[in-house]
Amino acid sequence: MGMFDSVQCNYPLPLPLDVVDIYPDLYEKEFQTKDLENLLDHYILNEDGELLWIKKEYEWKDDDSHFLKGYMEVTKEEIVPSNFHGILNFYCYETVEEDVENNTAKDVSIDYLAKFTNGKIENIEILSYEIIDATVRIVELKNSMKKHSEFRKRWYNKYIIYTKYWRFVKNKVILAPISFLTKLLDKLYWLVIKYL
Repeated sequence: MGMFDSVQCNYPLPLPLDVVDIYPDLYEKEFQTKDLENLLDHYILNEDGELLWIKKEYEWKDDDSHFLKGYMEVTKEEIVPSNFHGILNFYCYETVEEDVENNTAKDVSIDYLAKFTNGKIENIEILSYEIIDATVRIVELKNSMKKHSEFRKRWYNKYIIYTKYWRFVKNKVILAPISFLTKLLDKLYWLVIKYL
């Protein structure tokens, strides 16, 4: 999938009526786009149609409890005009559960195409939208998760297969010698080929 940027929309978006019925809180969602810098930056399309960039400055903080022995902390954050000039495609995809008890849900995806001139919106239109019944997918996913949970709770999985001891035996005692042997045989094969 790769990197992307996020766009928070406060500008009035054109919405099809069938999407409004299912997806009333569209303005609370963040859209994704690959038409900007693709650095996981955040942008705001404000009520006036200006595309603003949330500029952040970071500083490295040492911390031995973190995985990398530190982390990047935001030291300064300001909202600046982006001055984006061109066509911006931004999109959103979400599963909306209509009735949790009956496991009914719909997948809603919507794509917008907006034309900007010097950071100001000129035109916006719906590129595409799709509403798919996700009830079967949700039921299958919940059943699969339930089966997996039951499988992990079986005594031989809980006390043998999913333990550090079994991983050690599998990786170091069984797989490591096999890997070493295959590499050795591969080198011998190429030596024989080279000198014959």
